Amino acid sequence: MDSIGSPSVPLMIGCAVSCMALLTLLVIYAAFWRFIKSERSIILLNFCVSILASNVLILVGQSQMLSKGVCTMTAAFLHFFFLSSFCWVLTEAWQSYLAVIGRIRTRLVRKRFLCLGWGLPALVVAVSVGFTRTKGYGTSSYCWLSLEGGLLYAFVGPAAVIVLVNMLIGIIVFNKLMSRDGISDKSKKQRAGHDTTQVL
Repeated sequence: MDSIGSPSVPLMIGCAVSCMALLTLLVIYAAFWRFIKSERSIILLNFCVSILASNVLILVGQSQMLSKGVCTMTAAFLHFFFLSSFCWVLTEAWQSYLAVIGRIRTRLVRKRFLCLGWGLPALVVAVSVGFTRTKGYGTSSYCWLSLEGGLLYAFVGPAAVIVLVNMLIGIIVFNKLMSRDGISDKSKKQRAGHDTTQVL
């Protein structure tokens, strides 16, 4: 951030390019949705929405730092959407694991995907806001979690756990594929191998 509290030019360019790429992807998926509709597509779209929302908040919200209320709200929503992007990556890993073991995904499991992707981040942010009473959400220099008071760990902690769980799931999936008791059909192995690559 620069001295007047607005995003730096490289940050604005990066977020703008990311937004355009994500919007293009969403338009393509919308155009061909009936041909590509699947669990993985739904997870990917939700992941894209979370990243897109984060970029928009950085572009629009960070320029409103003179308003303490807007800055606090921006920081809280950034906390939510950044955590949500990590959770949707974890959801992708979970879906890949279920695909490898051949478990049929019921509507209940799909609802759990949504609960993990959106519900868990909402719970973390709600607890953080309630515990801190929004203190630490936004500073005089930027609209993000304050480094003071330990609030930043409400993001770093869950994100680190999700990364570790993703690595663990990737190892489990890889071992399943390599074991004698794994998938016997070659075409399924290739598809599951692609799933493992996506997880890692």
